[in-house]
Amino acid sequence: MHKIKSLISIAIPIAVLLGSCRANFQSVKNFSNSRERVQQASNDFAKDIYQSCLRRTRYVQLVSDNGISIRDNRRDSCETTERPDSDNFKNAVSLLIDYMDALGAIASGKDLSLDNSIDNLGQSIKNLSISGKKLDANAVEGGNKILKVLFDLVTNKIREDALQKAIVCTNDPIHKYVTGNSVPATNKNGVDLYQPAIGGLIFLVEDSYLSKGGTLGIETEAINNYYEPYFVVLNKLDTGESNQSNYQQVAAQITVGESLTEDYNKALEIVAEKKQAARAYNQILFSTVRSHNQLRKEFEEGLSSNKIERLCRFDAKVSFKKIDEQKMKRIQKILNEYVTSVKPLVEQVERAF
Repeated sequence: MHKIKSLISIAIPIAVLLGSCRANFQSVKNFSNSRERVQQASNDFAKDIYQSCLRRTRYVQLVSDNGISIRDNRRDSCETTERPDSDNFKNAVSLLIDYMDALGAIASGKDLSLDNSIDNLGQSIKNLSISGKKLDANAVEGGNKILKVLFDLVTNKIREDALQKAIVCTNDPIHKYVTGNSVPATNKNGVDLYQPAIGGLIFLVEDSYLSKGGTLGIETEAINNYYEPYFVVLNKLDTGESNQSNYQQVAAQITVGESLTEDYNKALEIVAEKKQAARAYNQILFSTVRSHNQLRKEFEEGLSSNKIERLCRFDAKVSFKKIDEQKMKRIQKILNEYVTSVKPLVEQVERAF
């Protein structure tokens, strides 16, 4: 197993990265520093794949035949299916977090460490599943390429111009992995579009967590199935079919009905809040790849497609243009906009989870 247990130095002097430019990579470090909150948002979201399953066990009719046994079996299913799915999603997204860490370490000239096992990350990409649905082969391929670049960084295989090489050569794999698109989807002006394709992380969240047949859709169905019989009975009482006519019985009926309605609405509000947070989480993923793509455009400026191809084999010498003051300002603007854009999205995820 390729476990990175110690700090492996790939310290890249700022002077080498910037040439004669006096600007620094503070914005890149800010980009990386955002990862703590993004990582926590990812962990919280991943945890809810499992927690939603546990919430569904509340909505088993215990007074029905074998009600307790049915509930316990469903809890067992949460442990054997949803918990591993939750862990795999957490690890699969940590691939992006580790990559962001690597960029920040390179930019600031710090030692780079990787706490996650390379093998574990690879297996999580392969095994990632929500509600029985997985990443497609295209997205898995993208994830494996990110993993390879990350491994090359921490093992010091990529040295000279490491930051530029990583961003240029990892851009398309990141889009495959996150959006499902082989290349970034842009409009005629080159602006990135939110158009996730089938098979990437974003689509997996939408199709397997948010959709009617996904995690939260199944939870909503369980809530409706649990409360509906009670409302049916109360409706019959209200119409007089059960001949309940005295004042005390009607008052009690109203109280029960109001309490059930309140509980029902609270349960649905929880699901609605999770849905909004999951959509915000997808926007975090998209903002990350969009900002990365903007950086790629800056770094590969002036490079032909042939040079980029040779560059990304990591076995050929390709020189980058020095980063002048104007380019540095554009890079800083990209990264500052990223930090600003994800902040409210992360806060929304934190409130929900």
